[in-house]
Amino acid sequence: MTWVFWIVAATLGVLLLWGLLAPRSSWRSLTSWSVSDPHSNEPGAGSYAVRRLVAGVGTLGLAGVLVVASSSFLGNLPQAAPPSSAVEVMWGSPDPQVVNRVVVPLVAPPAGLPEMPILGYQAFGNSGAPSYLTRLRQYSYLGNEEIPGYIGVVPAVGFTALDTANLVVHVRGPILCFPRQAVVIETDTTVQIGIYYGRPDPASSAPVDHATGCPSGAPLTASLLIPIALAAPVGDRKVQALDGTQVPGVAIVDSGN
Repeated sequence: MTWVFWIVAATLGVLLLWGLLAPRSSWRSLTSWSVSDPHSNEPGAGSYAVRRLVAGVGTLGLAGVLVVASSSFLGNLPQAAPPSSAVEVMWGSPDPQVVNRVVVPLVAPPAGLPEMPILGYQAFGNSGAPSYLTRLRQYSYLGNEEIPGYIGVVPAVGFTALDTANLVVHVRGPILCFPRQAVVIETDTTVQIGIYYGRPDPASSAPVDHATGCPSGAPLTASLLIPIALAAPVGDRKVQALDGTQVPGVAIVDSGN
């Protein structure tokens, strides 16, 4: 019924403005028919002044109503989605965190740790890591960066894991788990990578069931980029999971900075 409101508002607005700007013309056109002798019964100057005042107040009130109605109408219009950031285009939302550890890879899958799917990779070649990666937040496990069993080793003082990496791999793992091990197998034609998650090492000697505690389909996950150093840049080699599944490459999007 929005169209009815605007028709009524427009009609009322015309009548009020007519009464405000030309009260005599308005009376003669709209009201004079109700008296037997319009000339002898025409209102005086004081009556026209009152009519003009009432029309003016009505015009201001109608204008206020129209402003409120217009604001509500415009607020309900479909809004254009805000432009995505370069990081969101590359890795999705929310922005990933960077694992600042120098990965010491294994050559065979570790026992007892579940493998997480690798969603994508980004290779650097010899040009070094793109600058946007250094601006991403470094990963910490529930606010703790010293996690028993955390993957790799701490970088040398003054360096980050990105400084020696040839690529990063994108993984979404259960939020209560973290990357513990990586397998990297290089050949002349392929680079195969596996990322394995787990829970923190317990203070006691009690065993931890990492596989049950870290399911790959967990509803709450953390988005991580894990730097991997290779014996040589990726080049033309294919990046794969350990089962030979192709891992999609993610092109670097210019952030405009």
